[in-house]
Amino acid sequence: MKTIACLVLICAISTHGLLAQKDAGFVTLPVPHRVRVSAELADKMLIHKADLVCPKVAMPARFIGTVVVTILIDTHGNVVRSTLISGPPMLRNAVLDAVRNYKYKPYLLNDTAVEVVSTVSVAVDSYRDCHIE
Repeated sequence: MKTIACLVLICAISTHGLLAQKDAGFVTLPVPHRVRVSAELADKMLIHKADLVCPKVAMPARFIGTVVVTILIDTHGNVVRSTLISGPPMLRNAVLDAVRNYKYKPYLLNDTAVEVVSTVSVAVDSYRDCHIE
């Protein structure tokens, strides 16, 4: 029964042109312009993590928290957009500024660099993680 269902699915796909043959080979589907990857994979692609510069007011307050940001990485590994999801108000701008300066390895899909959307979580302890300028 499963074999028949698979054959029906293959026939349906091939009649819609998804498996159309061209010159005795299969037509390759186009590479998407942008893909979403997990935070874990994005972290493995990270080459350079920028220093976090916190506001002076965060130091005496010993501000601790996690800021979560959505990022768009271009085909060269640069963060071209960062959007705040959540985090303590006192640390948000510092984290957004730092994340914009992160550098990633380009993400390759079928040997073609594509843009990547992912999430970054930055845990901050104002005494340990912040530089004051």
